[in-house]
Amino acid sequence: MTTATTDDRVRLLREIQSALTAQDVARATVLAREALDKGIEEPFVLNLRAYWHESEGRNTEAVTDLERAYSLTPTDIPVINALGLAYARTGRMREAVRAFDGILEIDPNFAPAHFNKGWTSEDLGDLDTARAAYTRAAELMPQSADPAGHLAALAARLGDWPAARAAAARALQIQPRHALAVMALAGAEIAAKNFAAAEERLTLLLAGTSLSPAERARAEGIIADLFDAHGHFGEAFAAYTRRNRLLREQHRLRYASPGIETMPQYLAWLTDAFAATAPERWADIAPPSGIAEGPRRHVFVLGFARSGTTLLEEILARDPDVVTTQERDALSDSVREFLITREGFAKLASAGRGALRNGRSRYWLRIQEMGIDPTGKVLVDKQPFNTYKLPLIAKLFPEGRIVFSVRDPRDVVLSCFRRQFRMNASTFEFLDLMSTARLYDATMRAAELFRSRLPLAVLELRHEDLIADFDGRMREVCDFTGVAWSEGLRDFAAAQGRRAVATPSSAQIRRGLNDSGVGAWRDYRAQLEPVLPLLAPWIERFNYPNA
Repeated sequence: MTTATTDDRVRLLREIQSALTAQDVARATVLAREALDKGIEEPFVLNLRAYWHESEGRNTEAVTDLERAYSLTPTDIPVINALGLAYARTGRMREAVRAFDGILEIDPNFAPAHFNKGWTSEDLGDLDTARAAYTRAAELMPQSADPAGHLAALAARLGDWPAARAAAARALQIQPRHALAVMALAGAEIAAKNFAAAEERLTLLLAGTSLSPAERARAEGIIADLFDAHGHFGEAFAAYTRRNRLLREQHRLRYASPGIETMPQYLAWLTDAFAATAPERWADIAPPSGIAEGPRRHVFVLGFARSGTTLLEEILARDPDVVTTQERDALSDSVREFLITREGFAKLASAGRGALRNGRSRYWLRIQEMGIDPTGKVLVDKQPFNTYKLPLIAKLFPEGRIVFSVRDPRDVVLSCFRRQFRMNASTFEFLDLMSTARLYDATMRAAELFRSRLPLAVLELRHEDLIADFDGRMREVCDFTGVAWSEGLRDFAAAQGRRAVATPSSAQIRRGLNDSGVGAWRDYRAQLEPVLPLLAPWIERFNYPNA
């Protein structure tokens, strides 16, 4: 690095500003890199080099530059906004939301921060916050269709079709072919069984050339739902497959590049490490002493995605003495310490009371950050993927209760393949039918091993049994979890309107208790044929009929 003279500094900064005034961003970034190479470190110059890094696909380097710029000028709104967007591009959504909140502390009426907080909060599953942020953004930027379009898409995700129609209409008044608004209206037409109208909207949308890959994938998913609702199951499966291939290509570098550990690979070594650990390491685990925090009863609801965990959470949440996490993760700190590497897992197996006390404290801190006060209540921590974390749960919370939700494996695998999830290492596997079945098999194998050795109280709940005998099975669940049985638990669908459900189950829950998804796999029997041998042991294990 050469050190710039004062004249160099003045000249370069003046030339950068001139390039920006002329809207010649390419030249401005070249000059910014030259300035930084000469030690001229200014926030807007770092911001320009970060932009160049992003254009070259180096998002981590962009974050580094923007964090440095932020340290130099912590009240510069363009820098903070760019940093929030850079965090989002690297999957650091919580930090992105904090960045946008920081902008709003400086300027509560900065519309882009409200909008950006909306989609990052939505990605995190905090849908109530997302809806409020989009609403405020729409008020502050009435000339833009994007806030209303995202409100329409969010309402469609929740199955709130009147709200979806109203928001879509507002967006289309501003931008007549706004993709999210058109798709929300198509979803509303499908829900109303106006299949011809839905098909017309989607055909016109897909005929255009302006759709992003993400928008095209979303549209293919809605077309698949249209075919399914119409009883054209072969065409539906083909459309779901096209949607998933588009999504797989979008996320392949992050989750399937050479050297990236896939979820099946992770589960393989985790299961092997657990099996190789002496059983006494997991026996007679006592909770750390001297801990005053915590709920009256601590319940973990897990199993596998699309197995009925969200339904159970929403039923239990009807009780005013129950608080729930809504699939937000409070175990992440201890997962990073104990469950990412073999060395960490060995530490978990031999962890003393001090380490466990720290892990519990971090968990309760995360619960507090979610705005949840579990004192004196029943805390329901619902996250199906926490099945992978059962050894950690047993060590940190041996007093916890586990409700293990089960559903016909064929319906589970088909539903995971059909629905669109927030992308992570597990849900990436759902983009291929065989990968979904393999992950299900690996997860159930791990669960069987964990449950056989860990001293945890477990209640296995079949989704179909809950639907067939709601009162009987929920009384059993209530006895196990310490929740008081009441007739009001049956009103979960009405209560659900008070908060947004972030999972793909949201629309079904709004319809109340029904058996519409039971046995749905039979409509796709031919397409499921390749994975049925892999699922056969679990069909038998959970007592489902072979046909």
